[in-house]
Amino acid sequence: MSKEYNAGSIEVLSGLDPVRRRPGMYTDTSRPNHLIQEVLDNSVDEALAGHARNVEVVLHKDGTIEVSDDGRGMPVDIHPEEKVSGVELILTRLHAGGKFSSDNYRFSGGLHGVGVSVVNALSSWLEVDVKRAGNLYRMRFAGGDKQSELEVMDKVGQRNTGTTLRFLPDPKYFDSPNISISRLIHVLRAKAVLCPGLHVRFVDNTASGDKSRSDEWYYEDGLADYLQQATQRAESLPAEPFTGSLQGNEEGVDWAVLWLPDGGELVTESYVNLIPTVLGGTHVNGFRTGLIEAIREFCEFRNLVPRGVKLSAEDIWDRCCYVLSAKMLDPQFAGQTKEKLSSRQSAVFVSGVVKDAFSLWLNQHTADAERIAEMCINNAQ
Repeated sequence: MSKEYNAGSIEVLSGLDPVRRRPGMYTDTSRPNHLIQEVLDNSVDEALAGHARNVEVVLHKDGTIEVSDDGRGMPVDIHPEEKVSGVELILTRLHAGGKFSSDNYRFSGGLHGVGVSVVNALSSWLEVDVKRAGNLYRMRFAGGDKQSELEVMDKVGQRNTGTTLRFLPDPKYFDSPNISISRLIHVLRAKAVLCPGLHVRFVDNTASGDKSRSDEWYYEDGLADYLQQATQRAESLPAEPFTGSLQGNEEGVDWAVLWLPDGGELVTESYVNLIPTVLGGTHVNGFRTGLIEAIREFCEFRNLVPRGVKLSAEDIWDRCCYVLSAKMLDPQFAGQTKEKLSSRQSAVFVSGVVKDAFSLWLNQHTADAERIAEMCINNAQ
């Protein structure tokens, strides 16, 4: 017989208990890769805001992961209402962060205030070093619980600032404790491509001897180069990607796009505030709409489409390779893993910008434009 259900049966989870109880609601539990990405996103947000130029990720033999940047450093002063340091607040409270408004970060990926606190909750231990205001501060946690107070460990120069997080993911929360190196490298390289001027360094010490590796990426203007390198084994149309960029007060978009007429492995990558949106979303829908509307107008103006044939979005989307990077003040995602953008206004903004730019490009590059049009028409027939 079931127990009586009353108010006393209601359980209230506090602190980081919700994360430990239902980790799959907050992160990808197949591997610890997403924990690295959460910490990395905070570092890249500092770069987006113009405060960091270097980010480093190090994998150690004992499974420890280290992510460091030369940004401003986490706030170390006492929060006026919560009466704990900014570091402790960020790492131990869900929905605590400096990115809910645009006062500190114009565009950022950490929007829910749960990212690094999730990392803390799902790690056997976590240690944070903060260089700020001429001091090196340190604090340590175990299983998400505070093990030491925020302490001054040393003196540093006033200009020497930044944050370093070292943590050991707790294997009981993941299907596999092993980091997918290929996926991590892909994310790191993409961050460098999408954030011009940012130095991204990766060190893998998990392998012994000569098998350890070190990689570094830096791009001043990387979208077109990135797409060309990824598709260099196949004939592309046009030979150099069609690229564009527009930055507004509340939104921005950058893109590079080309087609593979003879087929091949397609590159279809989209990002919002440098967060990879592997399931696409409204920004990708707007991008596709802008492309098809521009090509339709071009074909109609030149009477290229045979009678009875109508071009659809899929006709231009077939064999299309693109890298799309959108930036927004307050993007809305389908979940904490941020794999799909749901902000409706993004579709309108991106489609309008891309349509105008692509229409202009098509009329300035008529030979390539007619080949693209022919490919789309063949797809439609």
